[in-house]
Amino acid sequence: MHLKTLFASLAIGTLLAACGGVETEEGTSEPTPSLATSEQGLCEGYDAGARRCSVRCTANGPWFLYEPGILYYGECQAHGASYCGRTPSATCWSF
Repeated sequence: MHLKTLFASLAIGTLLAACGGVETEEGTSEPTPSLATSEQGLCEGYDAGARRCSVRCTANGPWFLYEPGILYYGECQAHGASYCGRTPSATCWSF
């Protein structure tokens, strides 16, 4: 009886070793791209001529765009916090 258990354990161990065992996610994590690289077409920056404040309340939520002249330089972050009711996920200046 103990011999059957031993052989079954060895067989299962051999199959696991042959299949590679348990997979780990080591080395597969990629760094999250920054806003500058992932959404470069939207966020250009005030110095580059963009004059429209863009606010995103959550990471996967839609962007809200405010027309030029409604908000002035330096007010985008504060207006986004007021609109979202908390610190927005992202704010930037766009065209």
